[in-house]
Amino acid sequence: MNAKELEEYFLKQLDNGRCHLSVAKGKASYKMKRGSFTTRDRMWDRHNLTFQYKEENRYLFGDGKVQAEIILDRDPWVKFHFHVDPGFNRFQLSFDGFADEHIYGCGEQYTAVDLKGKNVPIWVSEHQKVLLIAKKLLRWKIFGENPDHINPFKQQQTYCAVPSFISSKHYGFYCHEDSYGELEFKKERLIIKFREIPQSISLLTGDSIQEVAVKMCELVGIQPKIPDWVNDGLILAVQGGADVVRQKVKQAKEKGLKIAAIWSQDWSGNVVTSFGYQVYWNWEKSDSLYPDLPGLIQELKEQGIRFLGYINPYLKEDAPLYKEAKTRGFLVRRKNGEPYHIKSTTFDAGIVDLTNPLAYNWYKNIIKKNMIGIGLSGWMADFGEYLPTDAVVYGNRAEKLHNRWPSLWAKCCYDAVQESGVEDEIFYFNRAAYGHTIRYTSSMWNGDQHVDFSDEYGLGSLIPANIGLACSGVGITHSDIGGYTTVMFMKRNAELLKRWSEMNIFSPIYRTHEGNRPKENVQYDHPEVIDEFVQNTELFVKLKPYREKVYQEYYENHIPAIRPVFFEYEEEPFLTLNRQYLFGKDLMVAPVFRAGKEDIPVYLPNDDYIQLFTNQPMKKGQNTVKTPIGLPIAFYRKDSEFKELFESLKLSF
Repeated sequence: MNAKELEEYFLKQLDNGRCHLSVAKGKASYKMKRGSFTTRDRMWDRHNLTFQYKEENRYLFGDGKVQAEIILDRDPWVKFHFHVDPGFNRFQLSFDGFADEHIYGCGEQYTAVDLKGKNVPIWVSEHQKVLLIAKKLLRWKIFGENPDHINPFKQQQTYCAVPSFISSKHYGFYCHEDSYGELEFKKERLIIKFREIPQSISLLTGDSIQEVAVKMCELVGIQPKIPDWVNDGLILAVQGGADVVRQKVKQAKEKGLKIAAIWSQDWSGNVVTSFGYQVYWNWEKSDSLYPDLPGLIQELKEQGIRFLGYINPYLKEDAPLYKEAKTRGFLVRRKNGEPYHIKSTTFDAGIVDLTNPLAYNWYKNIIKKNMIGIGLSGWMADFGEYLPTDAVVYGNRAEKLHNRWPSLWAKCCYDAVQESGVEDEIFYFNRAAYGHTIRYTSSMWNGDQHVDFSDEYGLGSLIPANIGLACSGVGITHSDIGGYTTVMFMKRNAELLKRWSEMNIFSPIYRTHEGNRPKENVQYDHPEVIDEFVQNTELFVKLKPYREKVYQEYYENHIPAIRPVFFEYEEEPFLTLNRQYLFGKDLMVAPVFRAGKEDIPVYLPNDDYIQLFTNQPMKKGQNTVKTPIGLPIAFYRKDSEFKELFESLKLSF
């Protein structure tokens, strides 16, 4: 079907009895532990409403007791507006889909590319659960490491939930609603559920999957442009104080490492807990670790190196800014009036009430004064998932605001940058998102992956995550090179760091993370790693002209940078492929996702591809490719306008 026929296919269901609408009354309960949620919903007074009659663009549904209207308009795409009798707060709408379609999106889904047959919760949460991590470690201890293991999909949660999806049949839906939702994709039915009556739902159609994805990008909003300096090398994670930063920079430069920026998340101080080396959540420079931070920032800038920090929307209990926020009434409260604390690993923190205009401006000004004001060129804008549903907030019910919270947090950063007039200089990146959050952040990052090759939490989770993001309107994203989460015997080794580094050459951002236990993880300067890091950073820098074209395709044409292969090639096996991706139009990337792999299968479409670095022409269909460490696995289109650049790339490792 073409775009017009797809519109007619869904609109016709409104009056032929195939569109089902039901409403009910309900009350939900939620339990949150370290950002992970469990929930139950009790419903009553349910009404299954049937089509009654149509007046122009107005469709009336009812059952003799309850009425609902669906009103259509174009904005610029078909949009369904809903009006329901007062008192109802549970909503379900379903359409006929297609038995042979594939479904993509719903935000960042780490374990599945195709969501057909799945019931996907739309609720911003911590991706990791303590209990599941413990079970994973126990399994590995008893039975050995098993990177293939994936828990049932119903146990999956995500930092970035987006109330939308797109189909391989060239259509998609976006739900304009913030409450808890579920998108259920049965064999031939699409079911949309929310715990409020949605404001509206948009239907997007096109003549290709990519065209629908482009419209999704335009609907959620285009991300702010990345500053040019991000292209100039590695964003190197270094912490431990000014002396350590100077020493690491000196040693890295002597090795030939090209550094765009230093990212010191402990700029505000550190807290050592049972989980590891953590940030002191009080957003003022640490005089003990960085006695003259503005001076250090200027010193590095004179060497062409920027300085990045860290911030989140929480304040550690009893820290100076926490005390100020508590005194001024700027914290989210419990029903008894006391500050509502969330727990991060072992310490408690208060939540800044971003719905309170005074608190919002106060926090925004902290960013402007304490971060931008001393010369920081950016930061990790962490968290945003932890708003408890039983909290008391200034703006509305916390349950209603939970999914919107990451957008408020990202916009706080965005407003601070815009009001300071430094939008061409500042780069910040967010973990949590919902819907329109995207328009307020330079980049998403994939969150706290485990320092392993596992498909559920580690390196193997990244392609499904990025395909989901690309199909949800997210154009610029990246990951921590080497992952983050280290627990017990789960530690980063040299091979993992090398393979992750090889993959991230072909991404918008090239950034490391030391992890929560830096001393237990292999780092970039390990003797087994440093030479390849130098090589890979050089390759990242040399690819700048191509990467700028990829950026342009997103900012101007709204095609995500990291994209599924089916954006260009709508054929099997690419419709469900989770081991390859396109970076821009011309580079096919096939990362190595397992330890000890000497070769991997690679599928190439009916096009002419050449292996990068070897300049070996490839055959169409399945290939077996040798994968020695030090050879990033990627392929370029023979007729690319960047063919000469690709041919010129040489390996030094």
